[in-house]
Parts: sequence; C-alpha cells; structure tokens
Amino acid sequence: MNYLNVDNLKAANIQVIYNLYLYLAHKAFPTENESFKSVVYRLNSSGLSDVDRQKLKIIKAAINGNSTISYSKISNFTYSKRGLTACVFTAPDGNISVVFKGTGKGEWIDNGEGLSGIPEENTYISYLNGKEIYKTVKNDYATDQQTEALNWFLKTAYENGWDENFKITVSGHSKGANKAQFITIHSDLINHCYSFDGQGFSPEALASLKNLYGEKYEIRRKKIFSLSADNDYVNVLGKRLMPQNQVYYFESEPIFHPIEAMLNNVGVLNAHCTQGRLSEYVESMSDELMDLKPEIRRYVTRAVMNIFQKYLGDKPLNGDFVSLEETIAGITIAVSYLLNKF
Repeated sequence: MNYLNVDNLKAANIQVIYNLYLYLAHKAFPTENESFKSVVYRLNSSGLSDVDRQKLKIIKAAINGNSTISYSKISNFTYSKRGLTACVFTAPDGNISVVFKGTGKGEWIDNGEGLSGIPEENTYISYLNGKEIYKTVKNDYATDQQTEALNWFLKTAYENGWDENFKITVSGHSKGANKAQFITIHSDLINHCYSFDGQGFSPEALASLKNLYGEKYEIRRKKIFSLSADNDYVNVLGKRLMPQNQVYYFESEPIFHPIEAMLNNVGVLNAHCTQGRLSEYVESMSDELMDLKPEIRRYVTRAVMNIFQKYLGDKPLNGDFVSLEETIAGITIAVSYLLNKF
C-alpha cells in the first residue's frame, strides 16, 4: 500500500477542498481576486440540494481549520456547465493552484475519444514576443477538451507572467484531473499535480507523449500524484500516466466517485487503504479493452460514453455525435470480447 508523505498529504488536503468548491461555483460566482472564504459564505445553503449542502458543509469546516484555504484569492475564473470550468487560487504565501472541474455535461463523448487511441488534428497556442502563435498538429492523440484546457492554461500563465520562479500546482477531479495530468506533461511550469479520481490515457497517447518529450516525459510524470476513493471506477480507465508508486487510495463511503467520498466531515482525506475490489475489477476490464485495436476500441469507448452523455449530460460539444448504430455496435463488441476473456 502506498502512503503520501506528510508534505504531499497536507498539500493534497488543500487541493481537494479547492476541487470540491468548483462543483458549487455556479451557485455564487466569484469576483476577481475575491477571497475563498468570502465567496463560500455567499453561498446560500437553503437553495442547495442535500448533496450540495453536504459539500458546502465540508468546505466551511475546512475553511475554519485552515487559513491558507480561507484567505486564498480566486482569479481567472472561467465557467461552462458543458465544458471547461477552471480557476486560479493564490494562497497568502504566493503559491498558485490551478484547478479544473470534473466532466461537464457535454464532455462525456470526449472522454471516450481520449481512450480510443485514434489520432486527430489539434491547434495549440504559444507566445513569442507578446504575440499569440497558433500551431496545428496532425496525428495528435489529445482530445478537444484536453487541448482547450492546455490552451487556457498557457494563456492564463502568459497573462499572469508565470515562469519557473513561481510555485504552481495543478489539480482536478475526474475529467478535470485528466486535464491536469495532460497540462503537467506538456509544461515545465508545474511543480506538482494532484489527480483526484482522474482517468488515464490510451496506450497510443502515452507512447506519443513519451516520444515527443523524451527525458522530460519521465521528469514531468513524476510530478503527478493519483488520489482516489478505494472503489472509484474512473481512475482505472485507460493507462496511467503517473508512476505506479504514486497511486494512492483512501477509504470511502459507498458513493465511490464523487470527490467528497474520500473526505471526512471536516474536509480531511480519510485513511490510506488498498484498492477496492470493484476498482480492481473495472481496471482489469479496462486493461482488456485497451488491448483492442484502436479502430475497434473507438466503437466501445464512444458507445459507453454516449450512454453517459444521454443520461447525465446534454448536447455534446463541438458537434460530436454517436449514432444509435455505433452505440449498439460498441456495446456488442465490448460484451462479446469480455465474455470471451473472463
């Protein structure tokens, strides 16, 4: 069983509260450079669901017990209920945290694309002498939403004048954690990355990143820490980017995937534990599916995420669409393959 050291555990406890807040941010949008405590106490608990009210209760308890969290300033807030939601927290000591919310309602199919192993064309931004430069990359394994998150980070870093002298942490939950990992592997600015219940990548994407960055790939991936509820079923999807000895599990309630599952009532991570049986089982199925050829795997991953899109989301982003025929084919392939393997 892997254990986080004291310093990383302390940092992770701060990051997990920032992440929990992003699920409530649309209830009281922060103003630029407003303190975390201020925006949290503007939230009206009477208008929240029972689940969100519990989130708010945990956040308030954490604020009362941690001045770093309480007096952090929120800036660069961007919100979309369907796609990118992120912001920057600046702690009293100047340390910077860039935090990405979990799956937006229109992002489910994008999750499937990230596991499919099918390359596409993406456009990235960079800055030279104050000018924004666009570069289009063909045969790229990033998804639209991963690319959007990286471009937002690069733009935010440029506008704030961040360089290697700043201490920058990125984090996220679920889809947001996958975005945080993706940004970390692409940037030298990141000191640490905390991935809460964050899914992995296709084998093809990892091979491409390793080929692109060489030695930097190994340096950057060692900055990434995976923290998940013991029976979370999302962190095991795809192949992991971070080293296996930086994968940690925490005791949880039966709800499994929501970020608060691994927290106690005062916002502190529960005790370390071993990976749960449900999580292990889903991981074994994911490993089998990742062995499928990309052109076959794509049917499966898109079909599964199309079902999530239908019942948990709204219209997909970027005009993405999965037909009924594709969905049926993907589910049939998945069931047939797994029945023959187990």
